Amino acid sequence: MRKQNIFLFVTMCIAFSGTVSVVRAQTPDKHDLIMEFRKLTGANNVTGSINFSSDGIREIFSAVVAEDKELTEAQRQSLRKAVDEATARVDKTTRAFLNDTMQIAKLEEEVIFRIYDTSFTETELKELIAFYRTPTGQKALVFLPSLSKRVQSEFGPVIQQKLQALIQPMLQTETEQLKQKIKDAKTKKDSD
Repeated sequence: MRKQNIFLFVTMCIAFSGTVSVVRAQTPDKHDLIMEFRKLTGANNVTGSINFSSDGIREIFSAVVAEDKELTEAQRQSLRKAVDEATARVDKTTRAFLNDTMQIAKLEEEVIFRIYDTSFTETELKELIAFYRTPTGQKALVFLPSLSKRVQSEFGPVIQQKLQALIQPMLQTETEQLKQKIKDAKTKKDSD
């Protein structure tokens, strides 16, 4: 169970995105197509980030101590230092691994190529490359990265207006009721 918790924790703490490096797909031709498609779409210039926190590791070690029903409270308190030391050792090893940028970039690149390799056939990659070389494809390449930002900026005012219309009457009613309760509380205090 603990091994499963550690794996789940580490899995939840790591967020991958692509970086630039060279790893071979299944065939040299497909590898070249994937590289060309990534270059054409700008997907070869994505930077990666990995977030790690040892808090979950500390919780696992603390749980080991807490689960031992034979320990006294004083013993549990004295084992805090051992938990801290064990956490620090795991943290140091993990950070050393994560700071090996060449190894991390290679792993990321392998994952990226596997995703492209399993998502697209050679024929599909050729069709996508042909499309993105057209004026419409070039327009899509400029448009798509800005889409999310545009949706966020244009959706905000729309949702704000709808929420305001929805909650404004409630705010008025709730404020009046609260003021009445305050008045009642003051009246009750005065009569006590």
